[in-house]
Amino acid sequence: MDVFGGAPRFLAYPRPVVVQSGTDAVLKCQIGGDPRPAVIWERNNEKIHPEGRYRVFEDGNVYNLIITSVTMEDSGQYICKAKNCIGETYAAATLKVEGEAQEMEFREENKPRFLIKPLSTRVGRGEDAVFSCKLWGNPRPEVMWEKDGKKLNEIFESTHFAISYQDGGWFQLKIFKTRAPDGGVYTCKARNEFGESLAGAVLLVDAGPGHEDEGNRNGYTNGHWKAHQGKQRSGRQVATRLKDDPLPNSAKVKMFAVTEGKHAKFRCYVTGKPKPEILWRKDGRLILSGRRYLLYEDREGYFTLKVLYCKQQDNGVYVCSASNTAGQTLSAVHLIVK
Repeated sequence: MDVFGGAPRFLAYPRPVVVQSGTDAVLKCQIGGDPRPAVIWERNNEKIHPEGRYRVFEDGNVYNLIITSVTMEDSGQYICKAKNCIGETYAAATLKVEGEAQEMEFREENKPRFLIKPLSTRVGRGEDAVFSCKLWGNPRPEVMWEKDGKKLNEIFESTHFAISYQDGGWFQLKIFKTRAPDGGVYTCKARNEFGESLAGAVLLVDAGPGHEDEGNRNGYTNGHWKAHQGKQRSGRQVATRLKDDPLPNSAKVKMFAVTEGKHAKFRCYVTGKPKPEILWRKDGRLILSGRRYLLYEDREGYFTLKVLYCKQQDNGVYVCSASNTAGQTLSAVHLIVK
């Protein structure tokens, strides 16, 4: 008598499979049931379809999943599910791809990385602005520039900027005859088949004599930024630059270092009427509260960003931007994780 009443059951559970990177992997299990069950394979809660590098076939009551030319990304757990009109069952199979360390090392050696990152700069209205960086990658990475998270060709006419490459891995972005709205965070994204890397820099445009109101309406000006150890408070109304604020040719973004695994806390104090909207960005990408980031306004009126348990991937330019009907202002800091 069949005590299972015909419900699917595993006659042989899938065994862990270990294969070399670049070879084929076969996961199999033996399943009984009456009526004959329908069997599917899943990974990360998604059904695996028999296409591309995946194939499935049945040999009697043995069900096979074949993955061709496995890579390190294929390592993990696969679920075999069997179901008929009476019941269902499932079991997990583990795939380990050896040679992962060597493959990871190869990817790390060849993916894009910045040898020299673009530097933040400040220019006068009507002057050209230039960002240069030196990259390594094999094959040579494709480079794309963005401003405040948007592609340049979406916000600038083609005659307003030029992107060039020179031997030795040098990439350059040139913005012609800058205008106040050109101020912001520029991000260089480099990508090839082995990975992606990005770096950001800030452009500040001085409106110049007789154009202060234009700069205040449309452009970016410096705000005040304090790292977590700072207690002194300083403020500035949104989109208003103090007269005694110096205008150096280069707008050096403040540097802040933190030990890996520790928290980094940044505080930006901005005032304005109406109350400004505050946005935080890293290398041009918007930051939202989550497991790694805390965003809040503290009792002293500082808009605060806390980066939790800092990792190497947290290196980059962090910008606090404030805007209201009067205009926009920003403060920037470069975080270095040691």
